[in-house]
Amino acid sequence: MAGEDSKKKERDPIFMVCLALFTIAAVAVLGVYIADHFFSSDNSVATYGDTVEVDYTGSYYDYVGGEHAVVFDTSYSSVAKDDDIKKANEFTQKSSYSPLEATLGEGSLLADFENAIIGHKVGDVFKVYIPASEAYVGADTTKTVSLSGFQVPQNQEMTKTAFSSLYGFTPAVGSSQTITTVYGWNASVFTTSDTNMVVIENNPEIGKTYTFSPAGVTPESGDEKLTFKVTGISGGNVVCDLSFKNTSVVSGDTIEMIGFDFGTEKWYVEKVSSTNFTYKTSPERVNEDLYFEVKLVSVN
Repeated sequence: MAGEDSKKKERDPIFMVCLALFTIAAVAVLGVYIADHFFSSDNSVATYGDTVEVDYTGSYYDYVGGEHAVVFDTSYSSVAKDDDIKKANEFTQKSSYSPLEATLGEGSLLADFENAIIGHKVGDVFKVYIPASEAYVGADTTKTVSLSGFQVPQNQEMTKTAFSSLYGFTPAVGSSQTITTVYGWNASVFTTSDTNMVVIENNPEIGKTYTFSPAGVTPESGDEKLTFKVTGISGGNVVCDLSFKNTSVVSGDTIEMIGFDFGTEKWYVEKVSSTNFTYKTSPERVNEDLYFEVKLVSVN
């Protein structure tokens, strides 16, 4: 027995060394796992010439989550599909959502957006404000018009393509049809085989108030955006007083933009006072301040 005890004592130091080495190796492996899964090992700082990926949400009036933020674009499916987050008139759903990839310095991004990425590391979340003068700049198409005495031509023409896009059908050639127009009143429409135009004869009743009806469909109560009170017909025009409904005031006379498609013209109404309103006919994001929340996903 004494011999066996002596052999065990001889083996104990070897065992202890092996155990220590095993423990060190296990700790090292665990450390690598934790570093890979819980800490970003990419400390690269974005600079010109780098190809980066960013997630982002762009909005008008405020950063996403703000009281008046209206989202016009995003790389997040969760934001795009959240009906509680207000969307811009021109916002469109994408077939898929993923980070935006771009090479810094190539000019594919708005300059202020690109410059804001410079110096950030992977994982950084930051906000970017871009004034209208540095954003999507275009011709000034704004008009300020009185709410009273607004005129709509009694007879209008529209291309078949525009009419079909607005109302979802093309009038049969050689016959007259009665429709509910986007103004809410009835009109007679007809076309001929030798023209690409649809003729619209507006037939409102004087003294009656009509509701703007997208695609000729009257909105449900509480969803009205605009009404037309017909006060007369003069010089070949329907004369009416306008009233905007259910607007969301940002500050002063400025409201969250409301879009109206009349077929012959699209409006984006930006301001409404007690006597006037201001609209533009350029695309919605043109000449607007932009607010972005951005996350840097990768730098290569």
